[in-house]
Amino acid sequence: MIPEGSSSRSQSVLSKIWHVTDNLRFMDPLPPAHRRGIILALIVMLLAFLWPSSPSVGPASRPAQQGSGNEVPLQADIYNNDSNQSDPSSSPPAADSQGEWRSFQIASGQTLAQLFRDNNLPVNDVFAMAQVEGDDKPLSTLRTGQNVKIREDDQGVVTGLTVETDNGPILFTRQPDGSFIRAR
Repeated sequence: MIPEGSSSRSQSVLSKIWHVTDNLRFMDPLPPAHRRGIILALIVMLLAFLWPSSPSVGPASRPAQQGSGNEVPLQADIYNNDSNQSDPSSSPPAADSQGEWRSFQIASGQTLAQLFRDNNLPVNDVFAMAQVEGDDKPLSTLRTGQNVKIREDDQGVVTGLTVETDNGPILFTRQPDGSFIRAR
């Protein structure tokens, strides 16, 4: 049971809240209905910003679809050309003390960051290499069909990257502090 005085008190409080905009001087040119509408809109926006939301789950992976055959693959082609190398000094070996080398070929319109994303490699490593890229920008000016070799250690950490350019291969190597240096 509700006490008799409580309903009149709640009506009094609601009335005071409803007429609070009547005393706001900066809203004088507006009629009371517009003042109340602005205040209600601000309260709704404030609640929308402060409302708890579920944690984001990241990008959803799409399952492979059986297409019509005219689809263009978005991933780089991975191939192992160690058996037919004529000059082993021109490119890194398949494996060394810092990890195993994998070869990739840049697809049409593909960037190095997309190559890393498509192959589940840390994209931040691309940005770290771009900081020491140099004036000729070999990482930023990749062409379709250009060869890129990435070295990963046993834990999947990228320890090196080689880009084949017209002037020869350019090597980026991870330092102990996690940064990269460029070597020719």
